[in-house]
Amino acid sequence: MQKKMTRGNIKNIIAYAFLAICFLVIGLFCPVLEEGENYKVWTLIPPAAIFVFIVLTSRIVEGFVLTAILTVFIKYRSGFVGGFVESITANVTNPDGFWVLFLFMLGGMVTVLFKISGAGTYFARWIAKKAKSSKIALFMASLLCIPLAVDDYTSTLVVGNCITPLTDEFKVPREMTAYVLRASSANLSTLLPIGAWAIYIGAVIDMWGLDVVGNQTGLMYFFTKCLPFCFFPIVCLLMCWLIIGGVIKPFGKMKEAFQRVENGGSVVPEAKPRYIDGVLQEPPAPEPAPEPRAKVNLTHFIVPVVAILAFGYAFEWDMTYGLTWGLITSFVYYIITGVFAPIDAADVITEGLSSMSVMCTMCTCGLVICNGLAELGFVEYVVDVVSQLVSPTFLPLIIFIAFSLTEMLVTFNYTLYLIAMPIVVGIAVNVGANVPLAIAALVSAGLWGYQTAFSSDGGMLACAACGGIDLMDQTFSQYKITVVCWIISAVLFAVFGIIL
Repeated sequence: MQKKMTRGNIKNIIAYAFLAICFLVIGLFCPVLEEGENYKVWTLIPPAAIFVFIVLTSRIVEGFVLTAILTVFIKYRSGFVGGFVESITANVTNPDGFWVLFLFMLGGMVTVLFKISGAGTYFARWIAKKAKSSKIALFMASLLCIPLAVDDYTSTLVVGNCITPLTDEFKVPREMTAYVLRASSANLSTLLPIGAWAIYIGAVIDMWGLDVVGNQTGLMYFFTKCLPFCFFPIVCLLMCWLIIGGVIKPFGKMKEAFQRVENGGSVVPEAKPRYIDGVLQEPPAPEPAPEPRAKVNLTHFIVPVVAILAFGYAFEWDMTYGLTWGLITSFVYYIITGVFAPIDAADVITEGLSSMSVMCTMCTCGLVICNGLAELGFVEYVVDVVSQLVSPTFLPLIIFIAFSLTEMLVTFNYTLYLIAMPIVVGIAVNVGANVPLAIAALVSAGLWGYQTAFSSDGGMLACAACGGIDLMDQTFSQYKITVVCWIISAVLFAVFGIIL
């Protein structure tokens, strides 16, 4: 018991000690170079620090803040406080940095728009009434994530709460319902132009100012060049739909879950006691889906989605314009139809900004890290070293395997792309590998982590939305299915690496 009580504290002590050593080593031994000179191996310390810290503590935001300070410390030393303030100001006020932050703010507003109005819940319930069998109910659970892809958290929460009572009636194990949500929400959010993951990937590409983009936006480059090679989310979705349709029978522990129900057992898996630092953890209570307002109908969901897509298309998928004009159109329509008063529109804006405060904090620190490391010569150094060791033919496969291993241990989810994108692109360009294929391999590895890591916040939310089932049990129930998808994807990256 004592070991359980102290394990978390020991990890935290190790994490902070590692950071302290990083600061100490840099302060004592790292040379102070002239502006524009390459710090070479010293630039590896901040990426190593953020990885070790987050792996040990699971505190992603704190990891980004401390690593941003560490990055600035390399350059400014005793003046690092002023340098940190200057770096934040420079990154937030320049057009590219503000564009990324504004994009996240708008995404938060859209999420809150559906939350306050309850339009997302109304749409999900309306669709659920059409389900006449377990297959139709599960297909609806997956497809409902398409119009809600603007936020994978929203799609998981709303769909899980609305569909789970229905799938319970059809005697579907809740592990299966949660699997459908996990296999659909983030994957569809990556494959669709209004998807939160796709928008984030495009923003990261723009944030780093990668030369391969040309005159396109990062989002347009991702959709026109990289999307066809995002094998893992495509294979994962197809596998899910084939299992729902009965073309492929459930296997592994998912098969055992179905057998449990067929033998008269509950659709809810038996809860097992979980301990964290010696304390018994109660299963998370499912957060209820927001209730629709009195005058909400189907159009109050359709109009915002169509408006965002239409304006996004009109502005060549620059989603700052698509989301802004989509929100304005939605506000006007909601007020005209009596769902909103003008004050509600203000609440959407303020609550939307508040909901994205953590993401914007992390993004601001990410900009400091990205641009700080770029100034220190991080990308050039890593690219130069790694380029001598890898083959262009198998680089995409190596990227997929390497980052899949790290993401399986502790997933960064889409924040992985912020750290690794310039390295992947730089190496691909340097060795002559296919750049879109390399980016797709990185994207696929992040989604693999979302599906399999026990630290996946998306997995936690899916389990909570499906009645508070155990995350570990649910993850193991889909593990063999997801591994098969990973193997197929790895083969495809190897084949296309040879072809292209």
